[in-house]
Amino acid sequence: MTSYHKKIYFFLLFLIVSCALFAQDENSAPVVSQNYDAQSFFIEGKSLEMQYKYIPALENYKTALKFDKAPGIYFAIANVYYNLEKYQDAIFEINNALKLAPDEIKYLELKANIYYRQDNYEKAAETYEQIVNIDSNYIYGLYFLARMYQELKSPSRAIIIYERITDIAGFDFEVLKRMYEIYFNYKEYDKCIEVLQYVLKLNPYDQLTKQQLAGLYIRSGNFETAKTIYEELELLNPKDKVLQTELIKIYLNSGEIDKGFNKFAQTLNKDTLNFEEKLQVGEIYYRLISTDSTATGAAINIFKNLISEYPDKWLPYFYAGAIENFAKNYTASEEYLVKAESLADTSKAALYQIGYTLYEQGNINRSKEVFQKALNLYPDDYLMNYFYGLVLQRESNVKEAIKYYEKAHKISPKDVQIMGTLAMAYNTEKMFKESDEMNEDALFVDPDNVLVLNNYAYNLSVRGVNLSKALAMSKKAIDAEPENASYLDTYGWIYYKLGDYHEAAVYIQKAISKNGSNAVIQDHLGDVYNAMGDFPGALKYWKKALELSPQSLEIKQKIEKTKQS
Repeated sequence: MTSYHKKIYFFLLFLIVSCALFAQDENSAPVVSQNYDAQSFFIEGKSLEMQYKYIPALENYKTALKFDKAPGIYFAIANVYYNLEKYQDAIFEINNALKLAPDEIKYLELKANIYYRQDNYEKAAETYEQIVNIDSNYIYGLYFLARMYQELKSPSRAIIIYERITDIAGFDFEVLKRMYEIYFNYKEYDKCIEVLQYVLKLNPYDQLTKQQLAGLYIRSGNFETAKTIYEELELLNPKDKVLQTELIKIYLNSGEIDKGFNKFAQTLNKDTLNFEEKLQVGEIYYRLISTDSTATGAAINIFKNLISEYPDKWLPYFYAGAIENFAKNYTASEEYLVKAESLADTSKAALYQIGYTLYEQGNINRSKEVFQKALNLYPDDYLMNYFYGLVLQRESNVKEAIKYYEKAHKISPKDVQIMGTLAMAYNTEKMFKESDEMNEDALFVDPDNVLVLNNYAYNLSVRGVNLSKALAMSKKAIDAEPENASYLDTYGWIYYKLGDYHEAAVYIQKAISKNGSNAVIQDHLGDVYNAMGDFPGALKYWKKALELSPQSLEIKQKIEKTKQS
């Protein structure tokens, strides 16, 4: 750089710095006097700071401060400390600047940024609130205030600020994006739709946003508008399988079953679908019900259509009954299942599925009738015997259930599920020798079966026998499934039986953190605290257990006994 250019550079720097430091409004008194020495050291400091030479810059600013306590000098010092990540020093200096110029937005912004860097979002938000109180139309300040509210997990406050920004400045993509996130988390899908409509005004050719918008219309039950959007998108992308799949779902949900089947046939490069293929489409949506709420409408519409088209086929009635069962429409469910049973007549698969569906919905009498019919037809079918045993056990007829479990086991001796269930039934009837032998046989077949490992370990702990073996089996179970509340409780209960109350408390508390609605686990923790001499703690968890199991006389007695003592 020539000497001439250097002179121009420093002259311009002097003008910039002087304006920044000492400028005043025409209606206000000067903030500081025009001190030449302060200006000189400040200019030198600013020059060094622009070269990222923060330490010498800081020395010059501090020297300038000796000649003039100007707020701009304090601000410059705070800014250097901020860049050096010395945030406590930065806060101290910026507060000095704000004592002299409390409404200077630039100073307040630096203060907010310092707090933000320290993850002190509450203080940062308070500072941005000061800024927008000074200038309510300051978009940058409003935007960062909204961001701080989001960091503070206060989306309701953030959305008010974002809406205010759009009122002042119109629609900005980043603001709309953040508004969408908040509305979506609140499940305010109508508001989400409005936001995406504005996004499309900014970019009307954004196909991903259009797909997102169509998905929201489906969530809100507006299948017609969603269908229009997907049909337009499919014209532009005729081979897009995702779009075709969504259109199929919409057609099926809105009752346009033939359109849905035809579109599905197109994806398979076929002209039409036969009964088996249509049934498979229904089964696909049936399996989706547990994870996709919109699949329920599509599935029930498919099976109702198949019932109408193929009235002599039993499977559509069965699936319609199962779906109504999911929806807790038990009367409609049973009507469909009765029809399915009458059509299926002697079909083993039908009787099994219908009987088990009735069992799952708690219709034990009808389930029992179906399995009795099935056993008359197929007396040596191991699953029919096993499920009939389950029905009897649900009726508390465990002794009779054992007979059918034993027959199922005899027919299928390597089925670990049957072996585990039979072992538990033996234990219930205090047939401990038979229970232990059956558990051992099950673990010989499948040594890593966590359900058998846990149940066997728990049964031993309740009886207070072979606790070391029980602990080892239980440890194996929680190693395989460390989030399973029942397995954690078993492990803790074994420690309780071993007299290690501290470890017992640790694992049973973990179990409660995973599932606090289990009365047995709450009761166990009460027992542990009682053994440790913490009677208030014991009462706390016994009371929780009693709330979950109000008929338990044993828990009531524990509470009364502890209160009396």
